[in-house]
Amino acid sequence: MRFSMLPSQLSPIAIDIGTASVKMLQITGGEPPVIHALAELEIPETIRGDLEKRFDFLAQEIPGAIRAHDFKGRRVICAPLASQVLVQPVQIERVNGGDESALAAAQLESQLECIPGSLVVRAREIAQGSRDGRIFTESLCWAMAREDSMRYVDLFKSMRCRLVGMHPQVCAMVNAFSHLNRRASDSTVCTMYVDLGWGGMKISVAHGNEMVFAKQVQIGGRQLDGLVAESSGCDMVTARMRRVNEGMVASPAPASTARDRSVATEGLAMLRAGMGQAGESALEPTGNDTPAMVETDRRRGSAPSEFAGTVEGACDKMLVAGVDCSELVESMADELTMCARYHGSLFGGQRIDRVVFLGGESRSTMLCRRLAESLNVPAQLGDPIARFAEGPFDQKLPDPGNAAPGWAAACGLCTSPVDF
Repeated sequence: MRFSMLPSQLSPIAIDIGTASVKMLQITGGEPPVIHALAELEIPETIRGDLEKRFDFLAQEIPGAIRAHDFKGRRVICAPLASQVLVQPVQIERVNGGDESALAAAQLESQLECIPGSLVVRAREIAQGSRDGRIFTESLCWAMAREDSMRYVDLFKSMRCRLVGMHPQVCAMVNAFSHLNRRASDSTVCTMYVDLGWGGMKISVAHGNEMVFAKQVQIGGRQLDGLVAESSGCDMVTARMRRVNEGMVASPAPASTARDRSVATEGLAMLRAGMGQAGESALEPTGNDTPAMVETDRRRGSAPSEFAGTVEGACDKMLVAGVDCSELVESMADELTMCARYHGSLFGGQRIDRVVFLGGESRSTMLCRRLAESLNVPAQLGDPIARFAEGPFDQKLPDPGNAAPGWAAACGLCTSPVDF
């Protein structure tokens, strides 16, 4: 008899609301976790700039996707549209006993000339400094209009779902790799995560698992499509189709490196059995730790499956569908360089150790190579959903056999904290 999967054994339904698509993911509990359900809804080009129509689309399409793809339970964890979330470092003068989030909220509301109490603000202390004899705290804040946050609560309530957590995409994509950075020594490794999306770039810098900087930049695939459309005299939809199709021919999608769970799990079971017969205790995962085989692979020096390959720098022109987009890409590179410099100024000149490219636009190998060359640090293409796959050709993967860097935020949401 086949037993059904209980909702308590599954993660909440992770819903990453992007500019061009909505990604939905749910994983099983236990070790190793695997994909239970997955769906992607493409947002029509005609409504991407209309917030009201976007919410109507979400209300109409998400319930059907939950039913059609066998998502279980009513608990939802969400990453709202990036343009609705302000991510910004804020300097707060130290006040004994003061609530850091409340102080940050007051400062942001003053800067933005908002009505007091109109923002939902979360703040995280990242550094301390002094100026003119005054001690201040450098905090990383993310803020959202209270009205917008309640609208998401009401949206999912209308679907008979319960919103149990809401995290910015910049936080979720860092959390997608948190299982790889649990050692004490990992806190000294500085990683820049760059999500290249259609609506723009999302940039996070983390020391191990601790996010210390984040920024959102409104330059992405939409601007590339605009250059192609202007040069070719076509509409944006046609320009995107040309850009994607010609890009796939010029640089095919990187292959998925999802590990074969059946072989790995069988080998680990045999190892434990052998150690048990010898009177030794095998290394068992505890709490939310990742499987021991992942740790073993890392200690041998082999790359985790969450990285689909190394990105080498390139100095040639950035041609997209026959259009030279080098100037636009240089603007993107300048933004990354400024982020690296700001981080260095905040942490005593500490350099970025590596860059991980994510997001749907990172499937363009040439774009990643140009950006990696500007930073002059080792770069890799992320594929965090490979962690949950039962092999590189698992049919539950978004694109079996190929890396899926655009699913980073959804993967991070599945293991992110919930409010209740």
